[in-house]
Amino acid sequence: MRSQPLGEASRRRAEEQFKTTKKIPHQTEAGTPAQRAEAEKTARLRALRLAKEAADKDAANRDALAAKVRRAEPRRRVPGPRISSPSDPT
Repeated sequence: MRSQPLGEASRRRAEEQFKTTKKIPHQTEAGTPAQRAEAEKTARLRALRLAKEAADKDAANRDALAAKVRRAEPRRRVPGPRISSPSDPT
C-alpha cells in the first residue's frame, strides 16, 4: 500500500518541516550571532521533537492495529491433560 515504511515517512515529514523553519529567518535576521545560533538550535530541537512525536504516534498506531488483528483471529483450543476421575480405570 505504501512505498515507504511509516518511520521513514514521518522522518521525511519532520525533515521537511525543519527545512521550512530554516527558510524562515525573520526571527534570526535581527540580533547578535549568539541569538541567531540560539534560534537555529531551538528550531532544530523543535523539528527533532516533532519527528519523535510523529514516530511515536506511528508506532502506537501500528501496535493498536496489531492488537486489533490479534483479537480478530479465532482462538485455537489446545487440549490439556486429561484429568482422571475415580470412575475411570487406571
